[in-house]
Amino acid sequence: MVRTKLDQLKQEINHYINLPYMINIIRDGRIIKERFLGAKGHWKDIEKETKRLAKQNKINLDKLSPQRLYNFQKKHKIGIDCSGLATQLLTYYGKLMGKKIPLNPRKTSADMLTSEPLSTKIDDIDNIQTGDLIRQKNGHHVLFIIEKKGKIVDYVDSSFWGRGVKYGQVDLTDPMFDNQGIYRLKLFFLN
Repeated sequence: MVRTKLDQLKQEINHYINLPYMINIIRDGRIIKERFLGAKGHWKDIEKETKRLAKQNKINLDKLSPQRLYNFQKKHKIGIDCSGLATQLLTYYGKLMGKKIPLNPRKTSADMLTSEPLSTKIDDIDNIQTGDLIRQKNGHHVLFIIEKKGKIVDYVDSSFWGRGVKYGQVDLTDPMFDNQGIYRLKLFFLN
């Protein structure tokens, strides 16, 4: 059975769901305390590091509940931030679409992903598509759009407030929703 690109993207996203939120500590534009993979790692790397630490600590991961696994990863500072998640998913989705997305997850931020020269603002919500990004918190947070159904979008993000990587859904016309613009990577326009 042939899976659609959207189904493949959703399957990739599922590997990140429930990972803790992690972020580097940055002062004066320099990372002063780098977390595991700079809080930007691919799920396979995160899984590998989790298994390594579990073995080192003589913990059987198969016996941990999802909450205890989350707590174990959080304790060991294993997780991903919003821009790391968005970059990993943009790279994966780009590959599905036959586009090379040359982004370095360790060098991206939510602000960078939703600003010139990388992105262009989408002014008409009818033109929103999978892989677009919603800018929030003055460029300090980003949501990855999975699918749009009318004025409703399904998204995924990683946040401290949401306790890690979670799915979400929002009505884009809701005036209470923090929407500081929808952006599309310019690389998705290129052949």
